Amino acid sequence: MLPVRAPLRASGLAIYTLARLATVTAHERLVAEQDRPVVFDKHMRAWCRRLLKMFGMQVIVDPAAPPAATGARLVVANHRSPADIIVLLTLFGGQFLGQAAIARWPILGTAARKAGTVWVERSRGTSGASAIRVIRRRLEQGATLLVFPEGTTFAGDEVREFRQGAFSAMRGLDVEVIPVGLAYDAGVEWVDESFLAHLQKMASRKSTKLVVKVGSPIRVKAGESRADLTTRLHDVVQGLVHEARAIHEA
Repeated sequence: MLPVRAPLRASGLAIYTLARLATVTAHERLVAEQDRPVVFDKHMRAWCRRLLKMFGMQVIVDPAAPPAATGARLVVANHRSPADIIVLLTLFGGQFLGQAAIARWPILGTAARKAGTVWVERSRGTSGASAIRVIRRRLEQGATLLVFPEGTTFAGDEVREFRQGAFSAMRGLDVEVIPVGLAYDAGVEWVDESFLAHLQKMASRKSTKLVVKVGSPIRVKAGESRADLTTRLHDVVQGLVHEARAIHEA
């Protein structure tokens, strides 16, 4: 089974994604325009759940994810693998920040564009400012955004310094912030390898265990600076990662 596990899962990913894209597009045409976001969210979460099962992901969530958002929400987590996005979309729905190069990928790029991903191109100095404006506009509309303020993926449980950009987008807005800590099996992080190499590595594993520690909602304190908020959220997420690791190793 081992030699064929990776190609079977990779082909399953492609085929199922194309099928789900066709299904959601057809379904959206049958409902009123104002109902299409709900329809898309339902299909997206179903797609994410199937991918997690397909790749043998054993996801432990502690505690259960908070209730559905009633207004703008920013989900803030450490970043270790592209699987982070699938897991958080399953739990919270919403949209996420992604590297602009992903938009050009076959199949997954199409899915990400349809999901309303906020694109950031690191080689362009104005890309970050543009992404912040998009994030703010969507928060004003009451959306849920998933952000990874470390800026890229890392190995291990040390949470690297958070970038402040996404937090400046919520200035003056009533936004619920949900901190999340993620702890994987050691050695499965996406570091110093291509996406295809990482996908093959994950697809070759019989199973992968991930603990998702969800923190209590956070609100911005009156008069709290962006720098202070960034530091506070970093420290909270670091604590949640340690708690997730303890559960993972228990």
